[in-house]
Amino acid sequence: MKLHICMLLWPGCKPNMGVDPPIGISSYLTNFGHSVTWVIWAEEGHQVKSFYFNYVYVHTTPRVKYSPESSLVTKMLSFIPNTLRRMRITLKIFKEGKYNFIFVRGCAFDGLVAAYIRRRYRIPFAFVLSSPLEQDWETLKIEPQRPMFLYYLVAKFTKFIATRVLHEADLILPMSKWLKKHMVEQGIPESKIMSYPSGVDINSFSNRDGTSIRNKYYLEDSEIIIYVGTLGKPRGLAVLIQAFAKVKKERENVKLVMVGEGSDDENLRRLTTELGVRADVVFTGQVPQSEVPHFIAAADVGVSPVPPLSFYKLSSPIKMLEYMAMAKPVIANEEIPEHKEVLEQSGGGILVPFQEEAFANAIIELLDNPEKAQEMGQKGWEWVIKNRSYDKLARDVENAYYQVIQRRERNL
Repeated sequence: MKLHICMLLWPGCKPNMGVDPPIGISSYLTNFGHSVTWVIWAEEGHQVKSFYFNYVYVHTTPRVKYSPESSLVTKMLSFIPNTLRRMRITLKIFKEGKYNFIFVRGCAFDGLVAAYIRRRYRIPFAFVLSSPLEQDWETLKIEPQRPMFLYYLVAKFTKFIATRVLHEADLILPMSKWLKKHMVEQGIPESKIMSYPSGVDINSFSNRDGTSIRNKYYLEDSEIIIYVGTLGKPRGLAVLIQAFAKVKKERENVKLVMVGEGSDDENLRRLTTELGVRADVVFTGQVPQSEVPHFIAAADVGVSPVPPLSFYKLSSPIKMLEYMAMAKPVIANEEIPEHKEVLEQSGGGILVPFQEEAFANAIIELLDNPEKAQEMGQKGWEWVIKNRSYDKLARDVENAYYQVIQRRERNL
C-alpha cells in the first residue's frame, strides 16, 4: 500500500528551511515511493501558498498579526483567529487530497483538527511528542514570563488539550524510550506508543568540508570545540563556558564555537568577558541548517552539555548524533539516559558528570590524544549509520504506519 501522509506542522516557512528529525524521518518516506504533504504556518502573507520542497508538497497557512505581539494577551488575540483560519484551510486541503494517514507535530490544537479528521474520514492519526506535556510550565519556572498566572493557565490548558489528543491518536511517537515510559506512567496505553528517537540524514552530513568556516572565523590553525544548539537559559551553558576557560589555561591554541541563538546569549557573552576568553569564543548566531555540517566538519571535538533537569532526561539530543555523523568524538554528560546509552553502545565519545571540571578534563584528554579522538569519531559514525540514519528510522516508522492501518481496518 502506498502511503499518502498529510503532516500538520508548527514551523514557519523560511528560506533554507531547517527540518528537525521528527519531520525529516517521516518525510523521508518519499524515498520509498510514498507521498507526503506538509501544512505549515507562513511567517508572512495573507494567502495560502503551495510549492514543492525536497519532494514534499507544502501548503502554507497565513499567520496574520492583528496587533503588535508584545504580550501574551496580544499573542493570544492573534493566535485564536489564526488557528481557526488554519483549521478551516486544513480541512479543505484534506478534503481535496486523497490521504490515508494524518500526522501532527508541535501543536495540540492541530491535534484537535487531526482527531476530527480521524473520526470523519476514518483514517489513522499519529501524534509526535517531542517533550513531556509539563515541560512548558517547568521551563517557565526557570525563565519566568509575566504575568506568570496567565502563562500558568495557558500551559495547563494546552496540557489538557494535548492529553485529550493523545487518547484520540492511533499512534504516539515520543522522542525517546524514556519519554515513552513516562507517558505510560501518565496513563497512555503502551500498545499505541512507539519510541521515535532523533536521527540524522546521512546524505546531508557526508563529504562536508570545514575549510570555509575556519577561514571565515579566522580559525585556520586552531583546535576547535563546537556546540550546536539553543542558547537558552534552561540549557545551563555557563558550565560549558567555565569549562572552556579551564581548558584555555592548559591549551593556548583552542577555540570554542557556539552555533545557535537564544535568550541567554547576552549573559554567555558577558561571562566569556569576565573569564577572559571572549576573543577565543565564537558566537555565530543562528545559521541555516544546511550550513551546520560545515561547522561540525571544521571542529575537532563536539560537546553536548544538557542539564539534568527532569524533562531533559527524557530527551533525545540531536547534536550528539550530528557530531557522530561527521565522525567527531563527543563529550556528553552521563545524567541524560540517551547520552549514556548511545555513547556506551557506540564508543563514540566520553561520558562525564554535568560539571565544568569534568568537561574541561575530557576536552583536554581528547585534544592530547588525537588518535583516540579519531578512533572514537569512527566508532560513532559507524554506530549512527547502523542505528540512527533516516533510512533506518523511516523504515521503522513505515512498518508502524502499516500496522496501525491494518489494525484500524480490522476494527472498522
